[in-house]
Amino acid sequence: MQKNSFKLFAKLFTVLLLAIGSQSHAQDIVKVRNINYTSYFSKSQHIPVLVIYSLTPDMFNCSKLKGDHTIKLAEDPQLPEATNLVNDYKTTLFEEGHMMAPNENNCDKDAYAESYFFTNIMPMPSNLYQSLWEKLHQKEMLKAKKYKKVKVFAGTVGRNWVIGYNHNVIVPEWCWKVIYIPSTDEYLCYQFHNIEPYNEKDNLANHKVDINTIESLAGVRFVNGIISASYVTATPNN
Repeated sequence: MQKNSFKLFAKLFTVLLLAIGSQSHAQDIVKVRNINYTSYFSKSQHIPVLVIYSLTPDMFNCSKLKGDHTIKLAEDPQLPEATNLVNDYKTTLFEEGHMMAPNENNCDKDAYAESYFFTNIMPMPSNLYQSLWEKLHQKEMLKAKKYKKVKVFAGTVGRNWVIGYNHNVIVPEWCWKVIYIPSTDEYLCYQFHNIEPYNEKDNLANHKVDINTIESLAGVRFVNGIISASYVTATPNN
């Protein structure tokens, strides 16, 4: 009888620890909604764990570009203390990697400026950011033109490094992106090791994975282009 009682207590204690851990994780991650993207930003890691946006041609394919290309990186006024990170990226080996590319917001001046908020930025090796990650941005814009609309999910996982002058900014071990095409119910999924030695012959095809791989890596789940996770709140467009 005592043995069964102990097993029951152990199970209840485990459930309680998981609930507390999940609640603490959720409190650390703050949802910030800007014009064209929603960021789930970790205040302790000082990076987004997830950025979500829908992409349509009218957001970047306009006759007159409205984005001010003199804009610089800045704190997000909705989360000023946690995103005052300009100095933390100086003199590091990592570049300020945009989860949603600024040129995907060219047709709206304010949205373009918001793409430079640190709620849309993660530390990324320059070679990765300027090559494969940029090619992925181009790919999602081509898909948006072809299918009229795509939904994009970009995320970070793990810890591989720490940078920062004033804060401890986590360099994640992995970054990933999922492009969802609503009209075909298709997922295009890519996964990158964030401190991988650069290979100039590398290409996006080498990093393409299935949706189950992303779900397992990031601890999320996708159903009909909707993502669910312990920290994601169910609202329109997430």
